[in-house]
Amino acid sequence: MDRRLLTPKWLFGHLLVLLVVVSFTQFGLWQLRRHTERVARNEVMLARAAAAPVALDEALAAAAAEAAGGVDPALALRDRRVRVAGWFEPEDEVLRRPVSRNGLPGYHVVTPLRLEDDPDGRRLWVERGWVSDDFDRVPVAEAPPPKGRVEIVGWLRATTAPPTGWVAAIAPRDPPTGRLTAVAYLDPDRLGDQVAGPLVPAVLWLEEIVGSTPAVGAWPAPPEPDEVTLGPHLGYAIQWFAFVVVTVVGYAALLRRVTREG
Repeated sequence: MDRRLLTPKWLFGHLLVLLVVVSFTQFGLWQLRRHTERVARNEVMLARAAAAPVALDEALAAAAAEAAGGVDPALALRDRRVRVAGWFEPEDEVLRRPVSRNGLPGYHVVTPLRLEDDPDGRRLWVERGWVSDDFDRVPVAEAPPPKGRVEIVGWLRATTAPPTGWVAAIAPRDPPTGRLTAVAYLDPDRLGDQVAGPLVPAVLWLEEIVGSTPAVGAWPAPPEPDEVTLGPHLGYAIQWFAFVVVTVVGYAALLRRVTREG
């Protein structure tokens, strides 16, 4: 080895390149782990969404068991398919904002459902679908729910609460007091006083009203399921590993040139 490559200046360069290679490799491995987690998560979500609907309390218990095992509570609940019966209470519905569709601004109409045969008289928030921002008053007369007893099938989601910490300064806000009609968060603590009974700690995205054929062009437009994608993690991992290769090859070429010139 050329002795000049063992001087303090070059030793510092060797350590710097080593640090860069190790760091980039770790970044790439981290992105690979994120990709693997995303693949596993997608498999779970797709399986849940395709499964036969179960009773609400059964789904809530299964989600609670997963959360107790360390799974994020929102992910433990997400996309569990349930079937419930009850009566819509449009007088207490709210509009969740902002929800865009095909580039148009609007809301999701969220209506409480009084559950049938529930000893506690619980209400379940049901996101019935999308309306344009022209319909900004509740109850939305242009998008009424069916009257009388209904059976519905849908996918569960977690309720939401305003963020805390520094994020709260830039996040949307709901008024702290008063009756809400348009909300950014379906927060049971904030909205609990607006309904006639206790709220289920979950939200149901409506898939279908059993035995009902939706009218063509009627409001609200059915909720759109989330698109299941792998995300950018695999591409990012490849980029980081490419940076490692470029660094190693480039530094080796530099050392070779220095040695030849010597």
